[in-house]
Amino acid sequence: MSLSQSLSSLAAAVLLVSSCDSFAGGELAVHTYHVHPEAPGRTLDSKMSDYLKKHLQNRSEKTIVDKGGIDVMIHVGEEVEGDFAFRHTPNGYYLAAKDERTCIWLVYQFIKMAGKEDPEITTDDLPPLLLSGRDTVATFPFEYRDIYMPTNQNPDMTYLLGLHNLESDWGIWGHNLSRVLGSNGDTSFGYQNMDQEMLARTGGLAHANQFCFSSDKLLDLTVQYILDQYGDGEQRPFRMTIGPNDNSIVCMCRRCELAGNKPGNAMPAVLNFVERLALRFPRHTFFIPGYSTTSAIPDHVLPPNVGVFLSAIDYPRALTSNETPAKKAFFKLLDEWRAVTDQVYIWDYVNNFDDYLTPYPILYVMQDRFREYRKRGVKGIFLNGSGYFYSHQQEMYSFVLAALLLNPDADIPRLVEEYFKDAMPHIGSFYAQSTLGLEEHARRSGAELPLYGGMDEALRSYLSEREFREFYSVFLRADDMEMTHRERVLYEKTRQFVSFTFLEICRLNGLKPGGFAEMVGDDWVVKPEVWAAVEDLKIMTDEDDVYLLTGNDATSMDHMDRVNESGVYVADYENEVELWLNGQMWMQDYLLRQPLRVHAGGQTFTTHYLTDGVAGISQNYHWGWQIYPQEDCYIELPTDAVAGKSGEMTIAFLNSERHRMAPPASVDIWADDRMVGTLRREGLGNYFDEGERILFRGPVAFGRPGRVEVRLKASYSRNFGIDEIFFR
Repeated sequence: MSLSQSLSSLAAAVLLVSSCDSFAGGELAVHTYHVHPEAPGRTLDSKMSDYLKKHLQNRSEKTIVDKGGIDVMIHVGEEVEGDFAFRHTPNGYYLAAKDERTCIWLVYQFIKMAGKEDPEITTDDLPPLLLSGRDTVATFPFEYRDIYMPTNQNPDMTYLLGLHNLESDWGIWGHNLSRVLGSNGDTSFGYQNMDQEMLARTGGLAHANQFCFSSDKLLDLTVQYILDQYGDGEQRPFRMTIGPNDNSIVCMCRRCELAGNKPGNAMPAVLNFVERLALRFPRHTFFIPGYSTTSAIPDHVLPPNVGVFLSAIDYPRALTSNETPAKKAFFKLLDEWRAVTDQVYIWDYVNNFDDYLTPYPILYVMQDRFREYRKRGVKGIFLNGSGYFYSHQQEMYSFVLAALLLNPDADIPRLVEEYFKDAMPHIGSFYAQSTLGLEEHARRSGAELPLYGGMDEALRSYLSEREFREFYSVFLRADDMEMTHRERVLYEKTRQFVSFTFLEICRLNGLKPGGFAEMVGDDWVVKPEVWAAVEDLKIMTDEDDVYLLTGNDATSMDHMDRVNESGVYVADYENEVELWLNGQMWMQDYLLRQPLRVHAGGQTFTTHYLTDGVAGISQNYHWGWQIYPQEDCYIELPTDAVAGKSGEMTIAFLNSERHRMAPPASVDIWADDRMVGTLRREGLGNYFDEGERILFRGPVAFGRPGRVEVRLKASYSRNFGIDEIFFR
């Protein structure tokens, strides 16, 4: 069904069949349950039996736990076949799990199941039911499952979704030896105070931002830190990631060279360091990041408690059966690691990190990847998402991705529909249809999803402008529908986010059809729906409602309105858009809609984007900026547009050291063989990391030249980011 056909579905939710063998029927009586351990003498059996009793009773005002009634027997133990078992017994049910974490997940699945029959049991806050109700023995394909999104920052939700969490399940994590080791082991000191013996050396110089992994002192301090913070693993084993700081420096001291280090390859010394830790702590598991200077495959089989955390950044996020070179290369790397260790974990990515607001259809892509990982013996998966920042429908994506990690063969449409049926009983069917429509479009296209992309890349790969506009039109009309309070909160947050998408599509179209303005008489006037979208960007989630969006009461308002991984605020984007629209710089612009020729780096580009009236937004190079090499860069202006005219010329440049863009050293205007104007840089241009908009402005008068050029003198960076040339 297309999005345009879904308007009629807004009146009612889709009714889904979610059956359970013993919970058929519709009687309203509350059952009683006799919950007990399989073996009263087993500590975990008793603990989890009491846990189910307590939480089942807490969800009902009536007595539902009794010695009579439906029998529910609980068992936790390593000998359980599979990770969990769910079985019917003559008088009730048998719930068994291999460990306590899985048993908690199973307990809440049972409570959700019971709540479908007994209206007195409150389960609205629980994720949708995954158990079929049939007798089941299941082994999860991955022993470690983690999603880095706001919902999974809540420890309770981690258990409810059957997930893990880096904050609680890892000891040393990522590139953070520098954070946990201070001078002489005293963590109150900063890394800059550490002993020189522990620092990497190249050419006799010590590097304060990298380690020497042949240092005995570094090993001793790491051992002491692990003992102090996590023990020897007898009470509780931890996973640890041990790797160099995130840069290209490789220690080339005599000991590291003897270990086998070479420029660009720190693996020999790092691996030796990790294997010494693994021998000292056989109950803990140590991982090396398969990334950057530790990407080389070891030349021997690793100890059983040493593994790799392999980045999947080079594995294209596209649903296609074609074996592309990049895909083959990643699988080859994965298989090579599997030959030396059984402990292969994958670090994968489930967001566009330059745009958390625009819908991003990742479900079918990740299902395909999970199946590949399962087939190739991967043991664990960490999905890098929006972290503590809210992203488009992250609560639904967290649920569905968690379910796919438990069962990569799960039915995605059913999961999406079940989620929205629970979360949005009045308009959830529309949400489900639009989500699945986008997912299907991405699946059919087979295009690679951008990992760091702007609206132009989204429209080229997975987002249909026509279908999005149909969705957006219907979505706005849903404002008048009856909704629960939770639905209203979800609706308003979605409205804020998709208004950003709508604005970026309009800005990308400029003054073409579908752009931000329309002709009224002789003037270009901003469209009313564009102003309405700007207003919708100002929607703020009430502090009390943040939990409804994330399931995480530790989430703050500061996490709810960020555009991207860099933490740009929606409000900052909205303020600049509003200033641009109110400024109306396109009025009486002699160059408006004129094609320009840009010469840069030995290439020539013809573009309308520098004269479409769209100003760049400072904090992201995707937002209205055209990127050109600084080398030999000049712009030809059409002589018939400027001949005989005088006025003020304005050009804005992006200043962003992080993205290697800087304004020119000078901007000179030439007519034939003479300079007719120089644009002066305005303001101090105080730099900040994400970027700032630097204006060059000045008076220019043209005669009747045969050729007009804007010459840009290269500065200290690699590229120019230019948004628009105005001449008024």
